[in-house]
Amino acid sequence: MAQDELRKVREGVREVKNTAREVKVATKETKAMTNEFKGNKEKDEASPAKSYIKKFWEYVEKMEAAPTDLNILGTNSRAAATSINNIKVKDKNYDIAPLETELQKWQQAYDDAKNGRVGQRGANNDLASLLNLLYQVNTNVSQQELDNKLQEIEQYKTKTNELVSLNLDPTDKMTAAIITNVKSRVTADLKTIDKNVKLWEDNMNMIVDERPARAYYAMIQFEHAHWDALRKGPFSEKAQLEAGYQKVTEMVNRIGSLETVFARGKARGAEILKNTKMPAAVAKNETIENVFRDAYKSMSGITGTVIKVNLLDRDWQAFRNEVTGVLEGRRMRAAIVAKMPSGKHMLYNNFLIHQDYLGTGYSNNSQVLLFEDMEILLENVH
Repeated sequence: MAQDELRKVREGVREVKNTAREVKVATKETKAMTNEFKGNKEKDEASPAKSYIKKFWEYVEKMEAAPTDLNILGTNSRAAATSINNIKVKDKNYDIAPLETELQKWQQAYDDAKNGRVGQRGANNDLASLLNLLYQVNTNVSQQELDNKLQEIEQYKTKTNELVSLNLDPTDKMTAAIITNVKSRVTADLKTIDKNVKLWEDNMNMIVDERPARAYYAMIQFEHAHWDALRKGPFSEKAQLEAGYQKVTEMVNRIGSLETVFARGKARGAEILKNTKMPAAVAKNETIENVFRDAYKSMSGITGTVIKVNLLDRDWQAFRNEVTGVLEGRRMRAAIVAKMPSGKHMLYNNFLIHQDYLGTGYSNNSQVLLFEDMEILLENVH
């Protein structure tokens, strides 16, 4: 038994030695691979370019320590390339192939990091553009651009959903900076919401004609979409913005559909027409009344026929230069009613004309400065 145990011990020792031998071989192979990759140290020491070779691997070690840092990768990859050039000059026989292979790896890492930074910058610019679109938007709608604005409103709603899907973290440094750029508009919207809601509703209820009603109704719809974007945005004033959205929503509900707006406008128009009266004349002067008739006819695009002129001033009013006080002309007002080819009658109220002073008298030509025009019923012409 003792011999058997001794044999086992010897076999164990032999296995340990074999294992140790294998480890040594593996270690030599690893060192050989390292030397092959990082240069032969013995050769390096003998090379006249040994200082540049050493520097090259120092630059590599710095990049290995920070493989994603754009500044470190850029600085050290350029320095490593310079080292290779210096090695070529100092030792033309030195095998720089492993160094060039290593450098290519880090140059690629630098390009990747740089492109990543560019991509991030592009993403930040996209985010800034999105926030500017949503929170610095112009919600005004003119009659001429109504169709385009209706499409813009739908696109705006889509962009709002896009923002929500980003699930932005307002505490992120870059995101917070972008948010700050639009906060002034958000703050202003919060300050003026009560005044604006009243103004929008009052104006909407005052419009009579369908075309301007459509445009103003679209503006209110745009504001409603804007406040929806505000309450869903990455802002700390969540409660206030939600309250503002509810105020706009309640206003939209009170205004009702576009058809309701048209019906209300039609009724209001009928009431206004019924109560529109021609102002009474303060003086009678047929000569001056004819001056007003001629001034009316002189306007381009006029198709009506004057049926009555009521003078609103008793006489001409002198008009002087505000700075010098020099007499420049005279002015006078009247109310004019004309019958249109359609059979309707139009009142041109506060019809103001001007005649230049020529030094010895006044020009016979009258310039029309302003007037207010509205439909009037013939029975209200007196």
